[in-house]
Amino acid sequence: MATLRRAGSADAADLTRLRATMHRAMGDVPTPEWEARCRSDFRRRLGTGTFAAYVVEEEGAVVSAGAGWLEEHLPSPYQLDGRRGHIASMSTEPGARRQGHGRLVVGALMGWFGQLGVARVDLRATPDGQPLYEEFGFRVLGGATMAWTAPGSRPGMAADSARGRRTPVRWW
Repeated sequence: MATLRRAGSADAADLTRLRATMHRAMGDVPTPEWEARCRSDFRRRLGTGTFAAYVVEEEGAVVSAGAGWLEEHLPSPYQLDGRRGHIASMSTEPGARRQGHGRLVVGALMGWFGQLGVARVDLRATPDGQPLYEEFGFRVLGGATMAWTAPGSRPGMAADSARGRRTPVRWW
Protein backbone atom coordinates (compact mmCIF):
# COMPACT_ATOMS: atom_id res chain seq x y z
CA MET A 1 0.00 0.00 0.00
CA ALA A 2 1.26 3.48 -0.89
CA THR A 3 1.71 6.09 1.83
CA LEU A 4 2.01 9.82 1.17
CA ARG A 5 3.89 12.01 3.64
CA ARG A 6 5.65 15.35 3.81
CA ALA A 7 9.39 14.95 3.40
CA GLY A 8 11.89 15.96 6.04
CA SER A 9 15.62 16.58 5.89
CA ALA A 10 16.26 12.85 6.42
CA ASP A 11 14.69 12.30 2.97
CA ALA A 12 17.32 14.39 1.15
CA ALA A 13 19.09 11.35 -0.30
CA ASP A 14 15.87 9.83 -1.66
CA LEU A 15 14.73 13.19 -3.06
CA THR A 16 18.11 13.56 -4.78
CA ARG A 17 17.99 9.98 -6.13
CA LEU A 18 14.55 10.58 -7.66
CA ARG A 19 15.60 13.98 -9.02
CA ALA A 20 18.56 12.25 -10.70
CA THR A 21 16.12 9.75 -12.23
CA MET A 22 14.14 12.69 -13.63
CA HIS A 23 17.28 14.32 -15.05
CA ARG A 24 18.47 11.09 -16.66
CA ALA A 25 15.06 10.69 -18.33
CA MET A 26 15.57 14.14 -19.87
CA GLY A 27 19.02 13.21 -21.18
CA ASP A 28 21.04 14.95 -18.47
CA VAL A 29 24.01 13.34 -16.70
CA PRO A 30 24.03 13.92 -12.93
CA THR A 31 27.50 13.99 -11.37
CA PRO A 32 28.64 13.14 -7.84
CA GLU A 33 29.29 16.87 -7.25
CA TRP A 34 25.72 17.66 -8.33
CA GLU A 35 24.32 14.90 -6.08
CA ALA A 36 26.19 16.25 -3.03
CA ARG A 37 24.99 19.80 -3.72
CA CYS A 38 21.41 18.64 -4.32
CA ARG A 39 21.29 16.64 -1.06
CA SER A 40 22.66 19.63 0.84
CA ASP A 41 20.14 22.00 -0.76
CA PHE A 42 17.22 19.67 0.00
CA ARG A 43 18.31 19.43 3.66
CA ARG A 44 18.65 23.22 3.94
CA ARG A 45 15.47 24.14 2.09
CA LEU A 46 13.24 21.57 3.79
CA GLY A 47 13.80 23.47 7.02
CA THR A 48 12.18 26.65 5.71
CA GLY A 49 8.53 27.65 5.57
CA THR A 50 8.69 28.45 1.85
CA PHE A 51 9.68 24.98 0.56
CA ALA A 52 7.92 21.63 0.80
CA ALA A 53 8.43 18.17 -0.65
CA TYR A 54 6.17 15.16 -0.49
CA VAL A 55 7.11 11.52 -0.93
CA VAL A 56 5.18 8.33 -1.56
CA GLU A 57 6.45 5.18 0.11
CA GLU A 58 5.72 1.57 -0.75
CA GLU A 59 6.81 -1.00 1.84
CA GLY A 60 9.04 1.61 3.49
CA ALA A 61 10.85 2.64 0.29
CA VAL A 62 10.42 6.10 -1.27
CA VAL A 63 9.19 5.55 -4.84
CA SER A 64 7.83 8.97 -5.84
CA ALA A 65 8.43 12.58 -4.89
CA GLY A 66 7.96 16.19 -5.85
CA ALA A 67 8.87 19.59 -4.44
CA GLY A 68 7.30 23.02 -4.35
CA TRP A 69 8.39 26.44 -3.23
CA LEU A 70 7.16 29.96 -2.90
CA GLU A 71 8.51 32.66 -5.21
CA GLU A 72 8.11 36.41 -4.72
CA HIS A 73 7.15 38.33 -7.85
CA LEU A 74 5.96 41.90 -8.14
CA PRO A 75 2.18 42.30 -8.37
CA SER A 76 0.56 42.57 -11.77
CA PRO A 77 -2.74 44.25 -12.60
CA TYR A 78 -4.27 40.76 -12.72
CA GLN A 79 -2.57 39.33 -9.64
CA LEU A 80 -2.10 41.79 -6.83
CA ASP A 81 -0.46 39.16 -4.62
CA GLY A 82 2.92 38.63 -6.27
CA ARG A 83 3.53 35.31 -4.57
CA ARG A 84 3.68 32.30 -6.89
CA GLY A 85 4.14 28.66 -6.22
CA HIS A 86 6.48 26.51 -8.27
CA ILE A 87 6.37 22.72 -8.57
CA ALA A 88 9.45 20.82 -9.71
CA SER A 89 11.43 17.65 -9.27
CA MET A 90 8.44 15.39 -9.89
CA SER A 91 9.70 11.84 -10.32
CA THR A 92 8.56 8.27 -9.79
CA GLU A 93 10.63 5.09 -9.92
CA PRO A 94 10.04 3.39 -13.30
CA GLY A 95 8.53 0.27 -11.67
CA ALA A 96 6.07 2.36 -9.63
CA ARG A 97 4.70 4.53 -12.42
CA ARG A 98 1.04 4.73 -13.51
CA GLN A 99 -0.19 3.89 -10.02
CA GLY A 100 -1.33 7.37 -8.96
CA HIS A 101 1.76 8.29 -6.94
CA GLY A 102 2.45 11.48 -8.91
CA ARG A 103 -1.20 12.47 -8.52
CA LEU A 104 -0.88 12.10 -4.73
CA VAL A 105 2.24 14.28 -4.68
CA VAL A 106 0.77 17.02 -6.89
CA GLY A 107 -2.42 17.00 -4.82
CA ALA A 108 -0.42 17.41 -1.61
CA LEU A 109 1.65 20.25 -3.06
CA MET A 110 -1.47 22.01 -4.34
CA GLY A 111 -3.02 21.62 -0.88
CA TRP A 112 0.10 23.15 0.69
CA PHE A 113 -0.04 26.11 -1.71
CA GLY A 114 -3.75 26.45 -0.95
CA GLN A 115 -3.00 26.67 2.79
CA LEU A 116 -0.54 29.48 2.00
CA GLY A 117 -3.20 31.31 -0.04
CA VAL A 118 -1.16 31.14 -3.25
CA ALA A 119 -3.28 32.03 -6.29
CA ARG A 120 -0.83 30.93 -9.02
CA VAL A 121 1.40 27.88 -9.32
CA ASP A 122 3.85 27.39 -12.19
CA LEU A 123 5.72 24.33 -13.41
CA ARG A 124 7.50 22.98 -16.45
CA ALA A 125 5.91 19.82 -17.76
CA THR A 126 7.37 16.99 -19.76
CA PRO A 127 5.05 15.50 -22.39
CA ASP A 128 4.51 12.49 -20.07
CA GLY A 129 3.53 14.70 -17.13
CA GLN A 130 1.35 17.23 -18.93
CA PRO A 131 -1.91 15.22 -18.79
CA LEU A 132 -1.59 14.83 -15.01
CA TYR A 133 -1.07 18.56 -14.49
CA GLU A 134 -4.00 19.36 -16.78
CA GLU A 135 -6.19 17.25 -14.46
CA PHE A 136 -5.33 19.79 -11.74
CA GLY A 137 -6.23 22.74 -13.98
CA PHE A 138 -2.77 23.66 -15.27
CA ARG A 139 -2.66 25.02 -18.80
CA VAL A 140 0.06 25.92 -21.25
CA LEU A 141 0.74 29.65 -21.28
CA GLY A 142 1.76 31.59 -24.36
CA GLY A 143 4.93 33.57 -24.67
CA ALA A 144 8.56 32.65 -24.70
CA THR A 145 10.74 31.81 -21.75
CA MET A 146 14.19 33.32 -22.03
CA ALA A 147 17.19 33.03 -19.74
CA TRP A 148 20.61 34.58 -19.32
CA THR A 149 23.61 32.64 -18.03
CA ALA A 150 26.82 34.21 -16.70
CA PRO A 151 29.82 33.88 -19.02
CA GLY A 152 31.86 30.80 -18.17
CA SER A 153 29.01 28.98 -16.45
CA ARG A 154 27.46 25.88 -17.89
CA PRO A 155 24.14 26.96 -19.39
CA GLY A 156 22.41 23.59 -19.51
CA MET A 157 20.24 22.23 -22.28
CA ALA A 158 17.55 23.69 -24.49
CA ALA A 159 15.13 22.18 -26.95
CA ASP A 160 16.35 22.30 -30.52
CA SER A 161 12.95 22.57 -32.16
CA ALA A 162 14.35 22.46 -35.67
CA ARG A 163 15.81 19.00 -35.09
CA GLY A 164 13.43 17.76 -32.39
CA ARG A 165 16.23 16.96 -29.94
CA ARG A 166 18.03 18.51 -26.98
CA THR A 167 21.28 20.26 -27.76
CA PRO A 168 23.68 22.35 -25.68
CA VAL A 169 22.89 26.06 -25.66
CA ARG A 170 25.63 28.16 -27.21
CA TRP A 171 26.24 31.56 -25.66
CA TRP A 172 28.39 34.04 -27.42
